[in-house]
Order: sequence, then structure tokens, then C-alpha cells
Amino acid sequence: MDALNGYFLFRDWQIVINRLDICIYYLLWTATLSPRLTLQQETTTTKNWDCPAECICLSPKQVLCNTGGLKDIPTQQLPPTVEELSLTKNSFPVIKGDAFAGLKVLRKLIMDGNNISTIRPFAFRGLNKLRELFIQHTPLPFIEKFSFAALQNVSTLLLANNKIRYIEGNSFAGTSNIKVIILTNNPLLRIQSHAFSSLTNVIRLIFPSGIRTIEPDAFDGLQHVGLLKLTYMDLSSLQSYTFRGLSYVHSLNIQESDLGIIEKNVFSGLAHVDRLNILNNKIDLIEKLSLRHENNIELLRFHGNHVLEAPRHAKDINLEVSSISAVDNHFPCDCQAHNVLESDFVNGTVSEFQKKNYCISPIEYNGKPMNLVDFDLIARCHDNVMQDNLGSGVVGIFTLPTTLFLVLLFSMNLFQ
Repeated sequence: MDALNGYFLFRDWQIVINRLDICIYYLLWTATLSPRLTLQQETTTTKNWDCPAECICLSPKQVLCNTGGLKDIPTQQLPPTVEELSLTKNSFPVIKGDAFAGLKVLRKLIMDGNNISTIRPFAFRGLNKLRELFIQHTPLPFIEKFSFAALQNVSTLLLANNKIRYIEGNSFAGTSNIKVIILTNNPLLRIQSHAFSSLTNVIRLIFPSGIRTIEPDAFDGLQHVGLLKLTYMDLSSLQSYTFRGLSYVHSLNIQESDLGIIEKNVFSGLAHVDRLNILNNKIDLIEKLSLRHENNIELLRFHGNHVLEAPRHAKDINLEVSSISAVDNHFPCDCQAHNVLESDFVNGTVSEFQKKNYCISPIEYNGKPMNLVDFDLIARCHDNVMQDNLGSGVVGIFTLPTTLFLVLLFSMNLFQ
């Protein structure tokens, strides 16, 4: 009886082992077959779509249309499953509105080297999964209003090496989450008001050299920026309210530029900046440099600048900043120097400031440290002395040249 029970037990275990072998074999077979099925499905899908003659369809997810002589974007002929699309070195001059409608899973779009002269409003609308957009080496002359609108998830936008001369307002309306915008090697002359409105969470926004005009509110609505870098500009003035509406910036760099006149309200409306770097610029005149507590500036670095004409009064430099560093600058060492030495630029002792900054004028002191000049022997500027003595009620008189004012004063004495 025990022998019989042992036999049945052995038989049951044998059945279990056989079934396990079958399951393992099935799993291995399925794993081997799955890639073949996937490849077969992709091949079948590709066959259902006739690849444009000018393109190479590597798979339903990847299509190359390079140097194909396309006169238009063949959106209707492309599989809706395409995720990477390259359209380089073709001949379509216009990207129309909703040009890529239907390509809802597109993640990467490259359009370098085309004859693009116009990007219409909402050209890329509907590309909700697009992450990378490249438009470089084209004759594109400007960025039109709403042309890059409604790009919700693009992280990289490369617009280098085009012919972009200006950026219209609201070009990026409704667009957010772009991490990197590169505009280098464009003949960009003007940034219009609200040009970057709606952009948030930009890690790097790099501009080309040669900008000549930045309109007030040019950066209004631009928020949460890692680095905003403006270099090699040729401005007649850094206008009032240029940076109004710009907020939460880690580093704002204004450097290696001819800034012309820094107008009195240039930083009004700027808020929450970790580092404001004004570096190695030529400045004709500082009308007023005011950074108030509400600007929330953590660090101001005013380094290596050549200031041809100082502010009219020391109070015109009002820096309510957590930390100030002003070194290697060149200031006038004539009567105007008193306005600098009594201003908020001097974050510490006057003698230490004089050691770390230099003279730009008069010519015999050009390039020499300010501490070589005995400013006790230099009188204050005449206009400032007269204005302080007579009070604010005569400010308007001193808009006249000093010589003309003295002639008028002498004439009045003669008549008396």
C-alpha cells in the first residue's frame, strides 16, 4: 500500500514538473518572439504609410527628410506616430500656422539649414509632447508675434546663426518650461516690449552681441530664470523700466557693453535677483542707480566699468542691497569724485574703495588708483555747491550751462 502511495506521489510531482517546464518554455518563447512581433508591427505600420519620396522613414517613430528639396512640410504624408523628425536643408520659406497638426507625439524637431523667412503665429500649436526644437542657419529675419506660442513642454529652443534682427512682443505667449534659449550669432538689434512674456523656468537665456535697443518692459513676465546674459551691446541708453516685470533670477549679467546713459528707473520693477552683475561696461552717465529693498537684490557686483560722468549727487546712488562689491572701476577724479566717494558704492571705508578703483579723468590720472589723488584739495562741482546753498527751488536754472548762467547773473548786477 505504501509502495502504491509512493507511486502516485511520484506521478503527481512529475506532472507538476512537466507543467513548470512548459510554462518556462512558453515564457522564453514569448520573450524571444516579442521583439519580432514589435518589429513586424512597426514594419506593418510603416507599410500603411507611404514614406514621402524625399524622406527616409527609419521607423514609424523616426523620419529623416534631409537635403530632399522639399517645398513644403509633408505633414499629411508622415505617420502620426513619428517622435523624431528632421527637416534639414530643404526649401520651404514659410512655416504656416498649425504646420504640424496631427503629429501629436512628436518629441524632437530639427529644421536647420532651411530657407525659412517666416514663422507664422501658432506654427507649432498642438505639439504638446515636443521637447527639443532646432531652427538654425536660416535667413529668418525676425521672430513674429505668437510664432512660438503655446509650446507647453519644450525644454530646448536653439535659434542660433539666423538673421534675426528683432523680437516682437508676445512671441512666446502661453509658452512655459523652456530650459534653454540660445540666440547667439544673430544680428539682433531690438528687443521689443513683452518679447519674452509668459516664459518661466528658463535656465539659460543667451543673447547675441550688437543689441542697440531694449524697449521698456522687454522682459516683463519672464520668471524663474537661471542666467540672463546681455553682452556686447551698443546702446544709446539703458532705458527706464527695461527690467520691469522680470522676477526670480539667479544671475542677471550686463557686461562688456556700451550702455550709454543709465536712466534713473532702469531697475524699477525688477524683483528677486540673487546676483546682479554689471561688469566691464562703458557708461556715459549714471542718471540714477536705485536698488530698493523691494527689488530683493542679494548681491550687486559693479566691476571693471568705465564711468565717464558720475551722478550729479551722491544720493543718486541708492543701493539697498544685501551685499555690494565695487572694484576695478574707473571714475572721474575731478570735482565729480565727491559724488562717488559719498555714495553707496563705497561699501566700507573710503580709503579701501580708493585703493580698488581707478581714475578715468583728468588725463594725467587716467588709469591710476584713486588713492593717489588728494580729494581734499579738489572742490565740489560748482553746480552742486550752488544748488546745495540755494535749495531745490533753483534746480531748473542749472539746466543751463554754467557759463551762460554767470553771464545772466552778471547782467542782472549791471542793471541794478
